[in-house]
Amino acid sequence: MAIARCVGHQPVGRSRTYVRSVEPSGFPDSGLVCGRKDCDQTGLIWLEESEADNYDQGVRVFEAFSGSAMKMRAK
Repeated sequence: MAIARCVGHQPVGRSRTYVRSVEPSGFPDSGLVCGRKDCDQTGLIWLEESEADNYDQGVRVFEAFSGSAMKMRAK
């Protein structure tokens, strides 16, 4: 399952292995925010290997890992 993290907070040391980041729709003015509690920077979508393969095949919608914080930026 995908996770949202900014460039400065790449997901490391987690139980899941994220192999690639992709820009969310509207980047860098996206409403996707880094999932770290102490950060409000625009987030990237970090994908596991199978999701990265799906992305290469044209998939653009991914489920978020529910263990991470979900934050949204309003316009």
